[in-house]
Amino acid sequence: MKTEELISALAADTIPQQPVTRQLGQAMLLASAASGTVFALFWGARPDIWAALGSLAVLKTLVPLILMGLSVAFALALAHPGVRHARRGIALGALIALAALGFLAAFGREGVAGLASALNSPSLITCLVSIPVLAAPVLAAMFWGLSSGAALRPRLTGAAAGLAAGGIAAAIYSIYCDKDMALFVLPAYSAAIGSVMLAGALLGPRLLKW
Repeated sequence: MKTEELISALAADTIPQQPVTRQLGQAMLLASAASGTVFALFWGARPDIWAALGSLAVLKTLVPLILMGLSVAFALALAHPGVRHARRGIALGALIALAALGFLAAFGREGVAGLASALNSPSLITCLVSIPVLAAPVLAAMFWGLSSGAALRPRLTGAAAGLAAGGIAAAIYSIYCDKDMALFVLPAYSAAIGSVMLAGALLGPRLLKW
């Protein structure tokens, strides 16, 4: 490399980068708006949405939103070397464990027959396809925002990004979904969100490596 090129490279490297949190927030805001617009055009709200939001069915919207918040916080901590992320990871793990316990409790009450009945519906395929589709713009935004950081564990950071994208997509999709039983929501939503998490984990080492 010539001296002039080295000086130019060093000068370019001193250009201040936009903080990760701000860049991620702006990207997620735009991506969430895009997902919401697509949802309004092709899915729409269930006819009894206000009654559903006033019942326990609101949990299938609130829990994915909490998952999204915890996952974003965890991903941001991972993108900043030196920032402690253990507590955020524990909080995220605790939420996932609570969801698993909820499924086990419902399964214990209704058994295999109840699970088979709940999942024997065209809504299952709709859920498994819709959540990843709605999550795609948000996942792209997560990677773009986090790319300005310095993730030392890109696969884990990518997985957290996938959980965040899947969480907000599930919350959006829940406005359309009219299946409120726990034995449908917990396994179906978890599988759909899990597929987005897996995609994030696979893409993380490629898109977040520095």
